[in-house]
Amino acid sequence: MTVLEKIIREKSAEIPNRLPKGEIKKTGKDVFAILKKTSNHKPRLIAELKRKSPSKGSLNPEMTVANAIKMYEPYASALSILTEKNYFGGSLEDLAEASHLTSLPLLRKDFLTQPIQVAEARYYGADFYLLIVAALEKNQLREMIEAGVEYNMTALVEVHTRDELETALELNVKLLGINNRNLNDLSIDLNTTNYLVKMIPGQMQEKMVLVCESGLKTLQDLQKVETLTDAVLMGTAFMESAEPEKTLKSLFGS
Repeated sequence: MTVLEKIIREKSAEIPNRLPKGEIKKTGKDVFAILKKTSNHKPRLIAELKRKSPSKGSLNPEMTVANAIKMYEPYASALSILTEKNYFGGSLEDLAEASHLTSLPLLRKDFLTQPIQVAEARYYGADFYLLIVAALEKNQLREMIEAGVEYNMTALVEVHTRDELETALELNVKLLGINNRNLNDLSIDLNTTNYLVKMIPGQMQEKMVLVCESGLKTLQDLQKVETLTDAVLMGTAFMESAEPEKTLKSLFGS
């Protein structure tokens, strides 16, 4: 069983039967416009609160939502809040707290497979949400993308292989994440982004936001993808840094 399969199997036990009582309002944030890079600018930063990971174990278990937001807000265009508990040390309570502390768009990063989890994401304050193509059948992926329309939410659809990219392009996704990490064995290859971006027709690239995910740590890493993508999703580089504010400034300071 791969790492992804194991997480998905365990996550299935947490899918809610019903949502908490209360109105679920649409998000008013245009995530596409916020993340779409203008010419001659660095990629937008989606900064992640990530206390631990399957590949590295504990990263920064004591990091609070408030401290992460204070650290990230001067540099980030959006925040990624992990809501998976067992492998990443996150929670829906983290997402809810973040929604009260910042006006930045919030990504619910988790292993979502059912439409009710999209509604749940919005209930707790997410403005967009992650979908992993490797974890979903094509029709299921389509259903999960459409589940966000009611709440004005857009899915960040994540791919790692050519076949997964073709599936995403067939569905005309607006936010496309290219994960440099293979979720089956957790290996990282930064060339994945370059390899897959070249397969996306130019006209389609203009109509989507391209996000590079995983493995980015240095200025040199960013320079490899800055002309290819609109945004980068980064968390580990900051969570494990002895001086995270200094690292943020060196990479995303003006």
